[in-house]
Amino acid sequence: MIIVNKKILIIALLTLIFAMFLHHQAPPVLAITAGDEVTKDVIDKLNPLIQENSDPKLAKELATPGGIVSRFLGVFAFPIAGLILFVMLIWGGIEMMAGSATKKSMDAGKQRITTALLGFLLLFTAFWIARILEMMFGIKIL
Repeated sequence: MIIVNKKILIIALLTLIFAMFLHHQAPPVLAITAGDEVTKDVIDKLNPLIQENSDPKLAKELATPGGIVSRFLGVFAFPIAGLILFVMLIWGGIEMMAGSATKKSMDAGKQRITTALLGFLLLFTAFWIARILEMMFGIKIL
């Protein structure tokens, strides 16, 4: 029988989310001393959106708060929600199989799977409403 500890599962999910946010690019090295004048060029060299190797399209997208939110939703939030859906479905299935002897465990597993599927349906509906609004008004939401 497989026993899934909730604390271990939560720690594993948080570790995965944290790993997705890690940035592997080293920060630029710029020698500035206390007496140097701070000009626009110096600030631009420190700005990660304007650096030489940055994507100008990405820099334009991340220049506004709406662009940052859209980037977060499209790149991080929906994939993480899909991963959580998958984990909840597996967890509910294991809970049903492991506790098939008792009615209480079977009901708890069914409830977990039902809740996961309803959450997916809600997320799916919100995603497509945003897509329809994008097409109707010609704006970029996601």
